[in-house]
Amino acid sequence: MRNWWGWAAGLILLVLIACALDGPLFPWSPVKPGYTHFTLHRADIYYPTGTTLEEPYQQLDSFIDEAEKFHRLKMPDRITVIAPRRWADFHFQTPWQGGNAIAALTLQTGTVIWITPKIAEKHFDTAEFLRHELSHAILDQNMTLWRGRKMNSQPWLFEGLAVDFGRQKAYLSDDEFLLRARTESVGPAFDGRSTDMRYNYVAWRYFIEHLIKTRGRDQFQEYLLHVMQDPDQALAVFPAAFGISFVDALREFQNQVDTVGLSAS
Repeated sequence: MRNWWGWAAGLILLVLIACALDGPLFPWSPVKPGYTHFTLHRADIYYPTGTTLEEPYQQLDSFIDEAEKFHRLKMPDRITVIAPRRWADFHFQTPWQGGNAIAALTLQTGTVIWITPKIAEKHFDTAEFLRHELSHAILDQNMTLWRGRKMNSQPWLFEGLAVDFGRQKAYLSDDEFLLRARTESVGPAFDGRSTDMRYNYVAWRYFIEHLIKTRGRDQFQEYLLHVMQDPDQALAVFPAAFGISFVDALREFQNQVDTVGLSAS
């Protein structure tokens, strides 16, 4: 029996070591073979040894400061950013993710961000995606894991804020969005009929900007904080927060898109 327990303990230790070296425990491993560690005041960055660290990663501290001002929240915990050497590394480290479609990912704790090889493959702006993920991170750090998970069921708010803070141009241009929104309406991006995330992300971003411009940043912040406490009530508390139903707010946004575009919305 002792031999069996010893063998089992040894096997468990080997599994843990494997998980730490290039698996789900990699972000917390004290040893990261093949990666170089770059330390900032508020973040740690791990990137492939033998490569040059891109400038956006070096600006992470300032991005975190901007995220705090934009979201009117504090980022209490350090951020670990990992740039996997290749797709296989990313899949080992995040086995719950499948395929090579995702450009960046934030752990539900709000403390670990992965920037995948897709950024380089598609020639995306790394800064946009770092900022996008920092938006997720700051919200997650200010919610419980359970509430953070529920917040994912309100993608128009959770992702819309991230796209807005990211100032992202990786999806659709303003002209492309306007043409489609005027032809198909923005409704499908909010009711689940549209599966085109490039369109949805832009629609959500500009709807949030519309709410802020028409109702005020203070009112939006009050709403955001309320939803962070109870994400399931996001639509139920919308009328009390903005003085208009969610459906009517979408109609108002659609009218702005149809008549004057985005600048006045």
